[in-house]
Parts: sequence; C-alpha cells; structure tokens
Amino acid sequence: MELGVAGSIAVKQISGVYVDSQINSWMDANPDIEVISIKFVTSASEGNYSTDALIIYRKED
Repeated sequence: MELGVAGSIAVKQISGVYVDSQINSWMDANPDIEVISIKFVTSASEGNYSTDALIIYRKED
C-alpha cells in the first residue's frame, strides 16, 4: 500500500516539566530532520504541572 505524502510524516512526543532542553537535544541528534511544526500543551493539577510537546517532522526517504 502506497502512503503518499502522509507516509513521509512522523511525530515525536516529549513530556516533562521543562521540555525545551529535551526538544533541543532531540533536534541536535537529528540535524537533517525537517521540522514541520511543534505543538505544546501544559496541564496542571493540584499544584503540579507537566508539559507535552509533539514534534511533527518529515522523515528522510
């Protein structure tokens, strides 16, 4: 089955309190990746919080 353009798209999820350094480390380790978008969401509950990031990128052929 041919996936077309969508078949070249992948995602990487990163979770934690401070995700910026994790995102930078992942991008440093994957310098040839074409990042399409990065989405963030932060959730809080009873004084605790966490951030999730979803990196949407194009896979290498």
